[in-house]
Amino acid sequence: MKYITPKIKRTADGSHTLFRDDLDEAYHSYHGALQESLHVFIREGWARVAHEQPSEIAVFELGYGTGLNAYLTMAFAEAKGIPTVFRSIEKFPVHPDALRQLDYEMSEVLSPYAEIIDEVIGLSWDVLHDVSTHFKLEKIYGDILKYQGEKESCHVFYFDAFGLRAQSELWDEKVFQIAYDLLKPGGILVTYASNGAARRAMIKVGFSVDRIPGAPGKREMMRAEKPIVS
Repeated sequence: MKYITPKIKRTADGSHTLFRDDLDEAYHSYHGALQESLHVFIREGWARVAHEQPSEIAVFELGYGTGLNAYLTMAFAEAKGIPTVFRSIEKFPVHPDALRQLDYEMSEVLSPYAEIIDEVIGLSWDVLHDVSTHFKLEKIYGDILKYQGEKESCHVFYFDAFGLRAQSELWDEKVFQIAYDLLKPGGILVTYASNGAARRAMIKVGFSVDRIPGAPGKREMMRAEKPIVS
């Protein structure tokens, strides 16, 4: 496996992100990496599903990146006692040494899980691991465009690719069709983005899409739902 080692950057809420020179793109908002992930993927994604589906939640993520979304999902699954299976696909995994320097376990919400986070960083890829009492994780090394996952297998899809300018190939109908097929009827897709091209592509494959308030520093984000067909 070939790892990359992006630069580490500090964001406005004190948490860190990574920056890729080749894409001229950061992994999170400079307004705050932690608060962006909490707002977009936990509050508007996992927590909304947990309210409707409290027995067990299946999450699929496009873009494992720094692992922050996985750590936060684990923390909330443990806090709420809701079993959660989290699968995340990443084509360009970050070197474990760089991930350890991000110090996400120093935040209040993640500090109880410092030892687990260190273990997660070292976990093997393409294996489903029992990480904690209520959380299982599989880090998938691969390309979403070639992924052959079980259809209608997840309740929420975290769409966390780099922005349209940096990775335009991940914001078209092909990828949103993959997300749509992976989601169960009534499942939701959440992303930090709100651009019109992505919204139109989502609608074309069948999603019902809402623009809702974004994380601090961003006016809007999108939440899409796969309709339940009676």
